[in-house]
Amino acid sequence: MRRTERVFVENLGIHGFHGLIAEEKSLGQKFYADIECLVARDEAPSDTMKDAVDYGKVCDLAHDISASGPFNLIETLAERIGHGVMETFPLVSTVRVRIRKPNAPIRHFLDHVGVEIELSRD
Repeated sequence: MRRTERVFVENLGIHGFHGLIAEEKSLGQKFYADIECLVARDEAPSDTMKDAVDYGKVCDLAHDISASGPFNLIETLAERIGHGVMETFPLVSTVRVRIRKPNAPIRHFLDHVGVEIELSRD
């Protein structure tokens, strides 16, 4: 029997200096990340961390990648987090990363803007 696990982090708050405007790079701002990892396997995992994706480490990874910036685009941040997850967690077959920017410097009233990427192993 084939099974798929979904390990996820939602609304991870990250402070970063990402954006195209000078003030974004000097003052920084908050971003929110959703990271979804899919693990496909033929049987249930053992009850140990060696057979699991550690969501605490996923959060640490996203935080560290954001801190390694600044990036001009949140697309770059999402891409780096996605690749980091795939490199760090060989069990993950697909990762989806969504970055939300609640204080985008645009003149419209909105909750947030953002991007979402999905990476899969061949």
